[in-house]
Amino acid sequence: MSLKINNGFKVNCHSLDDVADLSNDLREQAAAAARLVIAKEVLQRAVRLVDQKVLARCQPYPTLTSKVSDDVTTLAKAAQNCRQTLALVEQARSTARIDMPFQLTALPQMLDDLIGIASGLVIDTPLNGAESSPLRHAICSTSSDILEASRSRHRLPALDVEAELWVFREVCPAGCKYYAILHADNSDLFSALSSHPSLIPMPYWSGSDAPDNITREDWLSRGELWKRLLGQAGIPAQNCTSFQICGDYGLSLFSENGALSEPAILSYLPEVDVSVEARAEYWARRQWSDRRFRVLTENTDAQTPFSLVSQIIDEAKKADVSLEKSQIAAVLPKITADSLASLPLKPTTR
Repeated sequence: MSLKINNGFKVNCHSLDDVADLSNDLREQAAAAARLVIAKEVLQRAVRLVDQKVLARCQPYPTLTSKVSDDVTTLAKAAQNCRQTLALVEQARSTARIDMPFQLTALPQMLDDLIGIASGLVIDTPLNGAESSPLRHAICSTSSDILEASRSRHRLPALDVEAELWVFREVCPAGCKYYAILHADNSDLFSALSSHPSLIPMPYWSGSDAPDNITREDWLSRGELWKRLLGQAGIPAQNCTSFQICGDYGLSLFSENGALSEPAILSYLPEVDVSVEARAEYWARRQWSDRRFRVLTENTDAQTPFSLVSQIIDEAKKADVSLEKSQIAAVLPKITADSLASLPLKPTTR
């Protein structure tokens, strides 16, 4: 059986209670990492709205009207309160070392999904069509994308903060040893979780030479261990205990009384590179890509192959865009929390 387990770990735990404590630690780490992932995406969208308006000299940011009803607000608040109560129950259960009833294991994820969807409908603009700030518009567009991804079951990589830990137990004369496979598609989230001191990297892949820091014999022994842990069928779910560390989309992490909290997201602004230089670099290379794409596709009606898109992206990374970058940098404004949270200025009429 061919194996490739890049995300395998030896777990420094000596009992199932230790494993449960580890999963709780990882959930706390995941929540912090997920907040950063989500906040960065929302803030980047808001900044690009500001930049697009400046570069295109377009009208103020799109008008948004509230789509929330009293029923949706009540539902969001009730789901959030229930989730908080369940968290207290989980904490008490963990302290008392009592197993969670099977019927309740899926409830936290269901509530997270419900809060995320309901929060996406809570847009605190008045019903008269008042204009929205860049940040509010970014929050609403992000919520809308999450709603669509949840409905269609499509992935949304930029906001996918789902993480699971699959724990395997091997019984030996000296006691039990524990191993794990960590699943987190988001690289920042995976990095944050895999740095836990109780997770010792133990990857394995067949069909190639062993890494330099391990002997051939130890490498083959590691492969046999993973084969035993996965079982003859090679189906992890049949041989492990799965711990959900973080839900797939977590905008509810920023929920405040059923509505998305702008101050909470703005607190992460120092974590995002919003310098004029970085933004000018982004827009210069994007404009170069757009021009290159039009040149290569203007004489054909056929669908553009993915290989061509990848080629253009690679070329854009190496292209000389110094002139475009300097021109764009000359007009981009400085980004502050106030500029993202304030309503846009109305265009003057002549």
